[in-house]
Amino acid sequence: MRINNKLNIKILDKILKLRYEKQPKLRKIKKKLLSRQIAYKDIIDQESRNYDNDLLDETEKSRWDRQIRHPLINQMKIKNAKIVVFGCGGIGSNVLLGLVYAGVYNFKILDFDKINYSNLNRQTLYTPKDVNNLKIDKAKERLSKINPEVKVDTFNMEIYYPLDQDIYKIEEKNYSKEVLLIDNLIKWADYIVIALDYFGSPYLINDLCIKNKKPFYWGGVNHFLGDLFNYDPNNNSACLRCIFGKTDFINKTQFLRYKTKEDSFKGVNLGTTVIVTGNLISELIIRDICSIKNPFHGNYLIYDAYNFEIINIPIERDSNCICQNLI
Repeated sequence: MRINNKLNIKILDKILKLRYEKQPKLRKIKKKLLSRQIAYKDIIDQESRNYDNDLLDETEKSRWDRQIRHPLINQMKIKNAKIVVFGCGGIGSNVLLGLVYAGVYNFKILDFDKINYSNLNRQTLYTPKDVNNLKIDKAKERLSKINPEVKVDTFNMEIYYPLDQDIYKIEEKNYSKEVLLIDNLIKWADYIVIALDYFGSPYLINDLCIKNKKPFYWGGVNHFLGDLFNYDPNNNSACLRCIFGKTDFINKTQFLRYKTKEDSFKGVNLGTTVIVTGNLISELIIRDICSIKNPFHGNYLIYDAYNFEIINIPIERDSNCICQNLI
């Protein structure tokens, strides 16, 4: 259903009564969900949004017409958003695809891996012709085909977080060359995606985002379960360190703190679960870009593809964690 400024609850009720006259329970739920969106649009600065969208050129207005029609979408903000994606695998490739189709123009992407056939069930940026090529190169190529105006800077490197260091205790002037690069990428970005899980990289990005007061989105998939987490410095939310215990069964250190390819088992990844999880992260980012109410900051979301539901789990903040003491 097209949603516009003239739509109101009374008209909505008439439409739904006719459309779902055989299913009163379905009609009631649809009315509740749509009414909530209509009510929320009243607190959005419509004048500012309309002015911003008028700055788009005619091609952009045509391409994103269906989004611009929605009163909550500010396409100019989406266009100007700056996104860093660490990792162009299962989660990262699907986040990138969702965001470029939504109209994001500015990306910096980092990965060190090459494409292989086992990636192709879930890493939707790539095709069999891309096998043995660097992921960052083919990701940039594909994003540019979807939108020739997109700007993509690539970085071919691995990210390490040495076990004997805590980056939040180190002054910026003493950062290594590699850490300084990561720090500068985070400083540039409006939103950061963590889609790496080796060599302690999630915690390195976690800690630098906290120091720089930048939001990040983390995701992972195993079996039919997709995990998502969104850190927001403005809401004093929990971070990755608040979630996971100090030791892990596999390598006796904190989960994700220092996992290598050698000491980890091959995960079970249903391709469609990975694709949906990546797109859910894209959805959360678009909500934040457009200042749409996001009740999930600091919460752990589980997409249960087996039972077809999303479970929302509030995460208790650790008062001793750096996320509660550095901000």
